[in-house]
Amino acid sequence: MEKIILREWKEVITRRLFIYFLLSLCLFIAIGQLEHYINVPYDRTDAVKMRRIIDAMLFASPVLFCRKKRIILPYLLLLNLYLLSIIWYFRTYLTIMPLSSYLMFSNLRGLGGSIWHSIYLKDWLIVLPSLCFVLFYICIYRNLKSVITLCRSVIIVLLVGVWASIPYWPNKRPSYDQPLHRFSIIGSAAFKEYGIINYWIYQIRLQHSVSNEEKEWVYTFMDELKGRQHFCNCNSVETLQKNLILILVESFQSWTVGMKHKGIEITPYMNRYVNTQGTIYFPKVLSQVKDGRSSDAQLIINTGLLPLNVGAASSLCVSNEFPSLAKALEAKGYTSVSFICDGDDFWNQGATSIAYGFDKLYDKMQGSAAFKDADEKLFEQGLLHLKDLEPPFYAQLVTCSSHMPYTEPTITDSPLLKENFKDSEVRNYLIAIQAVDKRIAQFIDGLKKEGLFENSIIVITGDHEQMTYNRYEGREQLVAEDCFVPLIILNSPSSSMHTNEVIGQEDIYPSLLNMLGCCDYSFKGVGESAFEDSISNYAVFRTGIAAGGKNVPDSIKQYRKNCWKVSDILLRMDYFASH
Repeated sequence: MEKIILREWKEVITRRLFIYFLLSLCLFIAIGQLEHYINVPYDRTDAVKMRRIIDAMLFASPVLFCRKKRIILPYLLLLNLYLLSIIWYFRTYLTIMPLSSYLMFSNLRGLGGSIWHSIYLKDWLIVLPSLCFVLFYICIYRNLKSVITLCRSVIIVLLVGVWASIPYWPNKRPSYDQPLHRFSIIGSAAFKEYGIINYWIYQIRLQHSVSNEEKEWVYTFMDELKGRQHFCNCNSVETLQKNLILILVESFQSWTVGMKHKGIEITPYMNRYVNTQGTIYFPKVLSQVKDGRSSDAQLIINTGLLPLNVGAASSLCVSNEFPSLAKALEAKGYTSVSFICDGDDFWNQGATSIAYGFDKLYDKMQGSAAFKDADEKLFEQGLLHLKDLEPPFYAQLVTCSSHMPYTEPTITDSPLLKENFKDSEVRNYLIAIQAVDKRIAQFIDGLKKEGLFENSIIVITGDHEQMTYNRYEGREQLVAEDCFVPLIILNSPSSSMHTNEVIGQEDIYPSLLNMLGCCDYSFKGVGESAFEDSISNYAVFRTGIAAGGKNVPDSIKQYRKNCWKVSDILLRMDYFASH
């Protein structure tokens, strides 16, 4: 009798382990297909398959403990949706979707087109291995139940967990060559190299409290920053009563300004403004947003901080105390308002507008209009509110009609529609920029009609790169210069500038403080004012690639890299709540 029971237990164990290793194999194939779609180079290819095995075995582990199909099947459904979301997000933003973004459900509204455009038919190859497993699992499934199986399952999972943690063991390899460092510098490549589980470990670890070592480093950096920052060319009190109107244009890139495609101007109105007396134009502003995308642009411009290494500050740091442009101007008697097309929960803008010191947020400015007409409504409604505001005021208007996907033209009367493009998305992007260029011109004409233009400094800039210049040229390789966004300032009181040199988005905040005479504000950002006697002519993109002069000192390069590190720590430790 005992031999029969023992034999049955062995069969149960064998069956359960067979199911487990079968699912591990299927997930190994699926993850491999996913990594194949993430077309970025990576190192140490010999270790990649091993990391993939670890991920697959850990993801398959629920079948060791659960014998109910009604739990296993939904789990596999969610797991496959997660794998698909990684590649869909990557195709849009060229980075791996952070875990915190999965909690921002409101951001999905209005993005159906973008998501649909990111889905390729070949993506079902990621799902196919799991489908094959499900068919097999249903056919051979038995009610397997054994204490020994449970014990051995726990041992297997523990062993795999230890295996997965090897890269983090002390003295295993130099700090610069460990997963935590590489994820922060080359996220997508490190994702392929170290796998999904290590990516989770990296993100979870970064959400923990700041170490004492990091705090000491930040304190030293901030002490040195106070001595480093000063505004030599700060404007006088007479310039302070001008309104500030900031137009943050969705996906607006510098290469479109002044450009002609077969004789057709892409931004005829911007071209006119750029060549108007009293306008300052910086064409080489390096986009520096990260996981927070558009919300990161608002963070950088309004607070002078670069984004978190992982996750969106609009989600993870909304309760922080922030220095800000609005708060600096409040001390000068300004009222600050923000206008957005989306609802206040999109990128958590209702909360961030308060954190950044805005007195009021006007959301849902799009109303019932179609997406392509959202900016028209934004400017129409925004102008109605601005003419009723008591000057001086700071107004931020955030456009959205030039957001991807670029599957259809947003206007039907563009001469570009008659031109042949190898890439129709590039054509539709240029048409979208043409449309927003016209909307901004109409808004400025409205400001002139209402008597607001002459007494306002108008800043027009892009929130981030999207249709990069290499895409227009048909190049696969991306360089930092492909990601420039423009900075156009109308009616600027400043005369000293470095418009032909490279600056980063981090430099917009101190430049605006300088221009508006906020010389004595407590925090002037981690960047530098573009209106000073000399600037770095160097900026660092989120991937670590840089743009700028060839003879930049190593000390400047290191400082610009450190700006990313210090901003991340300042945000995570809520530094300004106590300083």
